[in-house]
This record gives sequence, structure tokens and C-alpha cells, in this order.
Amino acid sequence: MRHARRTAAACKIGAFLSAVVAGYSATHHPWLIVPGLVAAAVLLVAAAETQRTGARRRDRYERTAAAAATDEQLLRPRHVGAGANAEDCPACSISPTPPPYPFICPGPPAAADQRDQPPAH
Repeated sequence: MRHARRTAAACKIGAFLSAVVAGYSATHHPWLIVPGLVAAAVLLVAAAETQRTGARRRDRYERTAAAAATDEQLLRPRHVGAGANAEDCPACSISPTPPPYPFICPGPPAAADQRDQPPAH
């Protein structure tokens, strides 16, 4: 259980106990119910605010994670390959060492598991 949910649950239990004690106190004098009900109301408001805060944090985390995944895809340039000119390839154009003459994009790197395999004929 997450921190916000745990705190909200504790506030709700406290509000319930406060209402029960207020009900019992009302048997001695009717006005003694007021402080207990006020305390229960304050605890319920705190529980609702805690739940909203937890939901906002969860939404912000999900948006940040989605933005980070998008940024990683956008920031990592990919090779065009297929005999394209290296000056038109985003990965070749920012490379510190340009490809050898005739400046043709080498294409995407082969996967590690495919390099170890013999060439297919």
C-alpha cells in the first residue's frame, strides 16, 4: 500500500473513532458531540486531500515516465542506411568521426546475436 493510501486510510479510521467517541460523549451531554464531529470532519478532509495529492503525484510520475521514454527515442539519432548520403543521416552528421569516403551511411548496427552467426547463403 502506498504512503498516500495508508495515510488516507488512517485518517478515515481516526474519523470513524472520533465519531464513535463523540456519539458516546453525547450520552452525557448533547453538546459534547460537536468537538468529536468537528475532529471527524477535519480528518475526512485530510484523507480526501491526501488521496488527491497521491493521485496528482501518480499522474505526474506517469507523465514524466512517458516523456522520458519519448525523449530517449527522439534524442538517440538513428542511421538511415540503404546507401543514403551520410550528410543526410542524423546519426552520421553528429558523429565525431565521419564515415570514410564516399560518405555513405553505414546503416543501423547489426544486433549482437546476429554478428555471432555465420552468414546465410
